Amino acid sequence: MEMMESWDRVENKLKRHPEYPSMFEAAFGDQEITKHLVTKAIAQFERTLISADSKFDRYLRGEVNLTSSERNGLILYTSEKADCFHCHGVPSSQVLLTDNRFHNNGLDSIGPNQFDFPDEGRGTITGNKNDNGNFKTPTLRNVTLTAPYMHDGRFATLKEVIDFYSDNLQPAPNVNPNIRKHLPPSADGYFRTGGVNLTDQEKQDLINFLKTFTDSSFIKNPQYSNPFK
Repeated sequence: MEMMESWDRVENKLKRHPEYPSMFEAAFGDQEITKHLVTKAIAQFERTLISADSKFDRYLRGEVNLTSSERNGLILYTSEKADCFHCHGVPSSQVLLTDNRFHNNGLDSIGPNQFDFPDEGRGTITGNKNDNGNFKTPTLRNVTLTAPYMHDGRFATLKEVIDFYSDNLQPAPNVNPNIRKHLPPSADGYFRTGGVNLTDQEKQDLINFLKTFTDSSFIKNPQYSNPFK
């Protein structure tokens, strides 16, 4: 369970809620609330969350054009220069904009043969030290609306994220190979802080392109508003 909850506590909270028992009866024919029905209800709802009308979606359908800055951002995104596509996919074919895999993206500097990350991430679950500091690639759909960024919310803006990838990637023994290639070697044979080295204009172009993933019709859809208001 997320948020340090247990199924027993969740079930009891829902059973005491003034509206959920009758809603479960309407959906499943019984006011009994179990973790099986809770997960089924959540899964059914999540299957309706389809975002496919961002500016970039409409661009792919030939309905709108990108600005010159947005086009430059697309070129950067899909090139080895900015290197976004290895984890987030090529937007024209990977519609989820994530590879759904776990990576160490160079957030924290760890010495050679050390794995004591501030947050062990996936390693906490697998027990494999090589998974320490690995986190799942998030989708970039509606990314302008999902601040703060990274697993711990350390970056408040997209500019801070782009600045990090441009200039402040950190070495670690298990850092993703597509991050490692942007880290300069150090005198002792390890690596130093590095990045993809974007210019100010390239950073702005990339941000402008990321903004094209915003789907306003999805965000404003009344079907996804608070059902208790």
